[in-house]
Amino acid sequence: MKIKTVSFLSLCLALTVVACLHLPSSNSLAEEQLPSPLVQGSAATNLKRFQNTLGDANSDVNGVDEIGITGALYTLLLMDSGSVGGWLHTQGNRIYNDLGSVWAGRGMNIHDTRSCNACTAQAPNVDEVKRRVDEAVDVWGADFLRLTLESYSGSGGYRVHWKDLLSDPEYLTDVVEIVDYIGQKENVYVLVSLWVDPSFNSQGWPTAETIEVWKVLADALYGKPHVLFGLVNEPQANYSGAQDAQVWTAMNNTVAAIRQIEDGLAGDHHHIIAVQGTRSWARVLTYYITHPITAGGGTNIVYETHVYDPESAFNNRFIVPSQTLPVIIGEFGPVTGVAQMSLEDCGTLMDEAKNRHIPYLAWTFHQRCPPNLLVDHTHNCGTGMTLTPSPGWGELVFGRLSGE
Repeated sequence: MKIKTVSFLSLCLALTVVACLHLPSSNSLAEEQLPSPLVQGSAATNLKRFQNTLGDANSDVNGVDEIGITGALYTLLLMDSGSVGGWLHTQGNRIYNDLGSVWAGRGMNIHDTRSCNACTAQAPNVDEVKRRVDEAVDVWGADFLRLTLESYSGSGGYRVHWKDLLSDPEYLTDVVEIVDYIGQKENVYVLVSLWVDPSFNSQGWPTAETIEVWKVLADALYGKPHVLFGLVNEPQANYSGAQDAQVWTAMNNTVAAIRQIEDGLAGDHHHIIAVQGTRSWARVLTYYITHPITAGGGTNIVYETHVYDPESAFNNRFIVPSQTLPVIIGEFGPVTGVAQMSLEDCGTLMDEAKNRHIPYLAWTFHQRCPPNLLVDHTHNCGTGMTLTPSPGWGELVFGRLSGE
């Protein structure tokens, strides 16, 4: 492994501290649990934190003992190789990375080459999606993206690309290329979600046809540590919950099919799978509290809610469910009309989610798919347009992500 000069100097300094303080060392790096302050943020940020820790150690021996010097050295090596974070897994009501730290990614939804149907009338442009990924991650500071995949039952008389992943191998190739590009970003994870898909039933549930799509996706994306799977977008209506058990069965069957694909491939990887709320357009997770997913032993399952509600609904939407389940907020944003959520509510949601270690994804990194995080400079597909945060909503999310 090639180690940058600054990392090498830090390692030398760290070893000097160990020698001077006679701290106990571990024979196995795997036995150290690394603290979260060393595994969140960029390599440069982590290096600075570590250097600051070593500086503090001159006057506070206990500080070094608490941090675990061996673990810190290992973290530096991982940072240099760009592999900090690695595979995610669930335990209890939390998501963890493979260094044993709680993971709670923050970011936004981002669209594939079809771009909320804004770009289906022209040839797919993977480079434009990559450009937006660069902006979302490198400029805004997102470390979690939800890549929304969309397919349609027909051209509508204007689309030049619309077919699903089973019928359009070039579309699948484009999706994999985008996912792999996101994987080049350090410590960035992507929830690959079927957003619009003709295989869903009329209420937005997965069907036997959806399972076939997921078999292809699971095979194509298997073994990529930064990838999570999102089964559908939003199970609709069902306001009374009378159909909760049926939605649960559809979700459980889809999870089982993905696990079967994974178990038939080399390695021993079970990607995290997000199942969506059973009613009210994915808002409600209540049924899962007493009926968690059982397929594949119920491991590495997270429960995704979409929150377009005032603060008064947060307790039901994600606070109570997150006390026993690993929860992801897959969508939220300011809306008026039948649903009501203010900018102030959105700010409070981000505060609550951060304090409770709940990953969140704002809707959406687009200019024509409201609520929009970007200003619409072109009134069309938006290829090459300046990516400016929208007044209010975009500015709020940009400030939160870039300032943390």
